[in-house]
Amino acid sequence: MINKFLKKTAFLTAFLFFIWTGYWTASAYAIEHGISLAIEDKKVSETEMQFEIASVVGYPQDFSVGFSDIVIGNTNNFKWATEGVNLEAKSYLPNKINLDISKPHSISGPFGSFEVDANVANLAILFQPNFQLSLGNLDGLFEDIILSFSGLPDTRIDTVSARIETSQSDKTSYNVNAEIKGFDLSGILVNLESDYQYIPNISFVAEVRLTHPLDRHVIYKAAPKVKVLKLQEALINYGSTSISINGELAVDNLEKLDGNFTLKVEKWKKLFNLAKDMGYIKPDIEKFIYRALSGIANQDGSENTLHLPLNIKNNTVSYGVLTLGVLP
Repeated sequence: MINKFLKKTAFLTAFLFFIWTGYWTASAYAIEHGISLAIEDKKVSETEMQFEIASVVGYPQDFSVGFSDIVIGNTNNFKWATEGVNLEAKSYLPNKINLDISKPHSISGPFGSFEVDANVANLAILFQPNFQLSLGNLDGLFEDIILSFSGLPDTRIDTVSARIETSQSDKTSYNVNAEIKGFDLSGILVNLESDYQYIPNISFVAEVRLTHPLDRHVIYKAAPKVKVLKLQEALINYGSTSISINGELAVDNLEKLDGNFTLKVEKWKKLFNLAKDMGYIKPDIEKFIYRALSGIANQDGSENTLHLPLNIKNNTVSYGVLTLGVLP
């Protein structure tokens, strides 16, 4: 979704950049033509996009553009809509833009629909000062977030922060850091202990390799897809339990997943009892599963910590010779 919106913002940034350098005449036409291809040729973009430009103020020193009534959708029935987005840039640094997206958002698709509202929602995007306008880095900060799902109580998140930075060794690879703080699920998980109605921290550190780089060419090409995910660590603190994941996952030409991951669960017994109380573990197999997990934990010399090396082949997840399931 962000990649699709960047098609618009990349054009505005490129336009300012080429005015500033004096090379805008031919290049601006090429970029504008690319936008037309991306929007009108559904074989390329498969995206429908509409918006209004509400205001343009501040040029030449501080350039601010307000967009209103934004709707982005695709052929998979995905739809994202918001009342407005404000873009800001400075004429002496046109390859850096700031987006204020704190207006309420509506998102719908095959998974259902929900509303997102945030007191603070900012994106800072720095493009490299080259002809390709390659992405340098992207920083996002979101505070006081409210997620509203139809028929369910609201879910709240204190803070979400993220940074995407281009790798120095490979122009198609990006370093990703993200963190979620204060995920309040008390309105949904009402029957659980208070410690398990709230997730204090979720963090994610990874390197992602794409099929092609994030630059001005995404205007008229299909959005890049993930080829390789090198997960350095995903960490979830949940009650007294800590869950961490690391490994590497590759996507083949048929979009099937292959790779290896290690799942580490500290104080797993509390999580086992929680799953049992919620009905995810049937009474007739409870003892069998508990003995099996205890045996796995004791292999590493700690009965309180599980180490599960998982193999993924053609979307099938297995532990040793035991097949655990198939990814969607």
